[in-house]
Amino acid sequence: MKSGRERFSRFQVLCAEREAWLEGGTSAGHDYYYDGVSFWRLLPDGTRRLLPSWRTPGHGWHHAEGCTCELCAAPQSTDARSLSVA
Repeated sequence: MKSGRERFSRFQVLCAEREAWLEGGTSAGHDYYYDGVSFWRLLPDGTRRLLPSWRTPGHGWHHAEGCTCELCAAPQSTDARSLSVA
């Protein structure tokens, strides 16, 4: 499930409507899963607990390796320097 790809916000994964994961997303180290419709917390015994979106982490989500959605296919900026208007 882990991916070296860009990390997304909860809002972005909601809009993409694709499976997404977040490993260790809280101080308690919980893992989360979005199935394209609902958010789940993955419990240590392998079961899933349905959660409202606002109870899941707001940032750090990723899609599966090889995902071709608009978010994953968008070119990522590698130049973090600010542009001068002078």
